[in-house]
Amino acid sequence: MSVSYDEVEKYVREEVASLTNRDATAVGPETVLVGTNRIVDSADLVMLLLSAEEYTREKLGAVFDWTSDSAMSEARSVLRSVGSLARHLTDLQPA
Repeated sequence: MSVSYDEVEKYVREEVASLTNRDATAVGPETVLVGTNRIVDSADLVMLLLSAEEYTREKLGAVFDWTSDSAMSEARSVLRSVGSLARHLTDLQPA
């Protein structure tokens, strides 16, 4: 059974809220993770990615290797926002 985008987005929003000491309702799919106006600092981003790696393995049955060269080269698009990260994680699920 696959996990829906909405469920994955909720997970990412809650993780970001927890890391930044914000209410989860203040974090949405357009919340910026990297670049100008980002909500997380570099340490928070690493913590988020470690958590996302574990979540992807345990809940989605997939591998999110954010340390690979390809993940880093596309980091600006995949990590651009809460929504883009949630979409990427959702798409990693096996068919």
